Parts: sequence; structure tokens; C-alpha cells
Amino acid sequence: MLVSAKKLLLVCFSAFLGLSTFGCAQTKVSQCQQIIAITKKIAQESQNNRQTTDVKKILQVADFFEETADSMEKISIPDEKLAQYQQGFAEVYRGNAQATRDFIAALQNKDITSAKLTQKKVQEIGKKEQQLVTDMNTYCQGN
Repeated sequence: MLVSAKKLLLVCFSAFLGLSTFGCAQTKVSQCQQIIAITKKIAQESQNNRQTTDVKKILQVADFFEETADSMEKISIPDEKLAQYQQGFAEVYRGNAQATRDFIAALQNKDITSAKLTQKKVQEIGKKEQQLVTDMNTYCQGN
């Protein structure tokens, strides 16, 4: 009888662990929220520095874009579609970081042609980011 009680306890404990693990699994909503939290941080940082003309501050924003891309890639997103959005945002942030640095370099070198090309690149990256936001919001709001 003692052996079967131990077995029963072991089975119950295993079932409890299984249910606990299942309960902790990330839902689509929680994964969406993780990505959105990171996108909100970078959007706020960008907004706060939109009007700055301080080159040092602008380069700090470029560094923040790079750090944000790293943060985005580090979160665990098991949902395959959301992982694609996650990677897309990381690419956008890295692109913005590089474009910002390129733009500053072009201005410092008085290279108007490169500055205009970089400005166009930033606009393209912005369109890609907006499409990612729209697509991910649609996906996250769906069932």
C-alpha cells in the first residue's frame, strides 16, 4: 500500500508540474506585449530627441537604436509569426542606427549627396517599420 501511495503522490506531483509549466507558457498576447513594450521605448526616445541638433545626442540615439535591436532579439518569442515581426523590428532599429550615423558623417563631411541618400534610406526604413506595426497589430488583435 505504501508503494502505491508514493506512486500516486509522484503522479499527482508530475501532473501538477505539467500544469504549472503549461500555465506559465507564453501566450500570443504576452508575446505581443513584450514586442510592443520595446517598440514603445524606442518610439518615446525618438520622439524626445526629434528636434535636437546636438550631434553627440543624435549619436546617442543611434546607440539606443542598436541597444534596442539587441533587446528585441533577446526576448523569447515562440510564435513563428511574431518572431518574424521581432526580427523585422530588430532589422529596422539596426538600419536606423546605421543610417543615423551615416547621415551625421555625411553632414560633417559636407557631402550633400550622401546626406540626401541617407535621408531617403531613413524614409524607407520608416515605411517598413510602419508596415511592421500595422501587420503585427492586426495579427495580435486576431484570434
